[in-house]
Amino acid sequence: MAPQLRPAEPDRLSRDALFSMLRNERRREVINYLRDREGPVDLRELSEHVAAIENDCAPDEVTYKQRKRVQTALYQMHLPKLADRDIVDYDRRAGRVALADGAEACLAYLDAVTDRERGDWWRRYLVVAAAVTVPVALAAAGVPPFAAVPGLGYAVLASGLFAAVSVAQALDER
Repeated sequence: MAPQLRPAEPDRLSRDALFSMLRNERRREVINYLRDREGPVDLRELSEHVAAIENDCAPDEVTYKQRKRVQTALYQMHLPKLADRDIVDYDRRAGRVALADGAEACLAYLDAVTDRERGDWWRRYLVVAAAVTVPVALAAAGVPPFAAVPGLGYAVLASGLFAAVSVAQALDER
């Protein structure tokens, strides 16, 4: 019996190659931005968006220098790499970028790690810690009415606040 040849499968990204592509924050932001758009976007618009994230400001507050720095990196390095792996369709001449079929493999990984709201939970825990530390410090210094509350009262308050924030985080991340 002669061996049967299977048709070659199209090149798919290995997991290592995919992680290599997603290792760079700019490339992740490009994919996230494009997934929310119906069609191709202008390179300038995309660069402005990424620059706004990197500089923690609104897109209309991005300076020319900030946008140009990002645009140059996207144009020369990131978009060609993503296009080579069929993650984006990149028309260099027209300066237009859109998601390609290969982007589908990236989306599950991006969904798992890029939820910005989840990254802010440390701030909530810090507020709770401050809300407990200040009254305890005032009580230790003997400042009324804080000194009148027993230590157990502050322990119950701290435990309750941290439990409430933990439950809120667990519900949010479901």
